[in-house]
Amino acid sequence: MPSVLIVGGGLAGLTAALCLEYHGVDYVLVERNTEPTVLPRSRGMHTRAVEIFRQIGVEDAVLAASATALKMGRFGGARTGRSIVDSEALDLRHVYAGGAMVGADESPSAFCFCPQVLLEPVLRDLAEQRGGDIRFGTELTAFTHDADRVTATLTDVTTGRAKTLHADYLLAADGGGSPVRTVLGITSTTRPATHHYLNLYFRADLTDIVRDRTFSQCEIAGPEVSGLFLAKNNTDEWSFHLAYDPERESPRDYPDERCTALLRAAIGVDDPALRVDLLARGAWDTGTAVADAYRVGRVFLAGDAAHRHAPWGGFGANTGIADVHNLAWKLAAVLRAEAPETLLDTYEPERRPRGLLVAEQAWLRTDFFARYAIRTPDNAEALARQLDTGEIMTCYRYASAAVHGAPAGDTVEALAGQTGTRLPHLWLERDGGRLSTLDLCGPGFTLLTGADAQAGIWADVADDLPVTVHHISYGKADVDSGRTALRDTEGAWPALVGLAPHGALLVRPDGFVAARSDEGLTPEGLVSTWRALNSLQEAPS
Repeated sequence: MPSVLIVGGGLAGLTAALCLEYHGVDYVLVERNTEPTVLPRSRGMHTRAVEIFRQIGVEDAVLAASATALKMGRFGGARTGRSIVDSEALDLRHVYAGGAMVGADESPSAFCFCPQVLLEPVLRDLAEQRGGDIRFGTELTAFTHDADRVTATLTDVTTGRAKTLHADYLLAADGGGSPVRTVLGITSTTRPATHHYLNLYFRADLTDIVRDRTFSQCEIAGPEVSGLFLAKNNTDEWSFHLAYDPERESPRDYPDERCTALLRAAIGVDDPALRVDLLARGAWDTGTAVADAYRVGRVFLAGDAAHRHAPWGGFGANTGIADVHNLAWKLAAVLRAEAPETLLDTYEPERRPRGLLVAEQAWLRTDFFARYAIRTPDNAEALARQLDTGEIMTCYRYASAAVHGAPAGDTVEALAGQTGTRLPHLWLERDGGRLSTLDLCGPGFTLLTGADAQAGIWADVADDLPVTVHHISYGKADVDSGRTALRDTEGAWPALVGLAPHGALLVRPDGFVAARSDEGLTPEGLVSTWRALNSLQEAPS
């Protein structure tokens, strides 16, 4: 019997598989489609998602896939006009100067352009290479769950044969229309759609047309057609999100011939020699829905199944990746009997506020110009409520029983080792090389201490726990109790985290700070603090 049944083979489901494998948890992943979709959706992986890929050992493979994505130009830029040919570039210097993305000095990783259609096959191959039980062409057609297990009916979509599978837990990453969520009767907090689109994925060689005008997005507002071009490779593969009015028409009113004609109008070239091949299509809207519960018994929701919204800002897939990263270590701890099931109760209070926030922030970016922080007479309120990307995707703060104390606020201005926040990045030296403080995290808890006389005391206490101790020396290599300390050559660590040189941070397997030595964490209380964070007893006073 597998420990976890993952339903859904998209980015969230495949990342969940790799995260569970990283923590030594066996699983079965089922996906009703026989192959990953070819319809482009998510395109960019934010810094935090790439950090997660780094931790589970797939960052290099993701970056290799990213390197094949663009055939010309770079990712970024925006244009607007009646067609691509008649479009003008937006001045985005204020966006780049504002530091919307996490900078190189704040992370060992960086944003990368890697469309979902390129990334999903890479993640699937890696999961299979690592021994994962990945079953595309298999659909979850029924399930029940009780106090002991999940019982699922899995049906082969080709043969129609059904089998019963038992698992300890079920993770539903089965998309915005989640059948699992529907069966569970989970309601959602919603906002109605303001725009409706047909996502038209097509092939047309526009190399010469866009050679000096590459873009991430190009808004088209013409007399014949309105919508938005999204670049896929900047040469011959594109997505056009064709706007339509559902009160007057439906996707059925757009046969392929009409779509092709509208694509030509949006490109702005009336040349029969330009071949336009429509490859795939799908309808979507800008409505939002965030599940009112992320857990029912032994079943969990993640990704689009938990939070559905427009793609503006690229928050959807990236938030789903963070969802499963948060859940995987908790499932592993419970399955290893290192924590009771109550640890799993911390998943919803930590992740649902993120889902609510990204749904709201995507909503506020529905206006094309608001997306790029350009003020117009109609978007002042939306601009006033927008947060920058780094704050949304990285500088957030958890408050749950899996964090010591009572952290205040959902976000922080800067990562400084605050409880409930992602551990700040600092390059350290060891054995002639360098590694990030983030590289010290996982798969268990991590204790970071100054390499002084107290370091040995922390290490002796931690020997009784699944906690790895790392000592950080300042400006020189120390050896303490047979352990080689990591070198902070600039002595920046104490100031970065706001601790005395002998201070300590206890960090969770997902890289979030669980406790600090200036907020109640002591060598004498380390065991009780760790137990409390894993929901094993009352939190220490």
